[in-house]
Amino acid sequence: MRHGTLRRSRDVLLALALSDFRVRYGRGRLRIVKWLLDPVAALGVYLLLVALVLDRPGAAPGLSIACAVVPFQLVMMTAVNALRCIESRRTILLNLAIPRGLLPLASTVTESLAFATALLMPFAMMAIYGVPLTVSVLWLIPALAITILLAAAIAYPAALLGLWLPELSTFFVSVVRALFFLAPGLVAYDTISGDGRGLLPINPLTGLFETYRAALFYGRAPAAWELLVPTGAALLILALTVPIFRREQPHLAKIVTGGR
Repeated sequence: MRHGTLRRSRDVLLALALSDFRVRYGRGRLRIVKWLLDPVAALGVYLLLVALVLDRPGAAPGLSIACAVVPFQLVMMTAVNALRCIESRRTILLNLAIPRGLLPLASTVTESLAFATALLMPFAMMAIYGVPLTVSVLWLIPALAITILLAAAIAYPAALLGLWLPELSTFFVSVVRALFFLAPGLVAYDTISGDGRGLLPINPLTGLFETYRAALFYGRAPAAWELLVPTGAALLILALTVPIFRREQPHLAKIVTGGR
């Protein structure tokens, strides 16, 4: 019975994510082209400008920035998607009995699918700067897992905020965006000095960005805190918000129709 429930949840999750994916990229033959070109439009032009046009100090600045911007793109876009994940599925909520706790996860899966091609950008930067691939690239696997976990964690409070206080959605997006600038996104952590440097690891994005840099830029294993801080933050957010979302599940259809 449990196996059947898990299988149904998996099928529903994939169906919701693929539905969003088709809405975004269409159903024709050009869907794959649009999927491949979207990261270039969103991130590639800026990174190529940094790499090929602007004279920024430091070694491979475009690669360093890509190691932060690319994973942040998944976290940010998942938050934006989750803010409207309940309202956008109003018809489904009213007409189908689906596991409603999967709605924020569906936002994460959708954005993870869209994010896949963005992973080409750091490798393009490595080629431009002549940074060699080393065995440390295998650390990209846990880095991706932590990125998806953190994105999923942020999806739950985002979904709750979009449900309770949709007028604050813009503020929530601004807070998530501010976390990027309160982390070593535009410059690497080891180039920062001053009293504030010791506070940066509190931000889970700091460890996340530095994990990508370790795997692709520095060619070394990430430090333990670079893996543990974002993982711990994600698990804490999930522990706090998933029970609240579950408590609200029975009332979702009523709320989206304006009931009390």
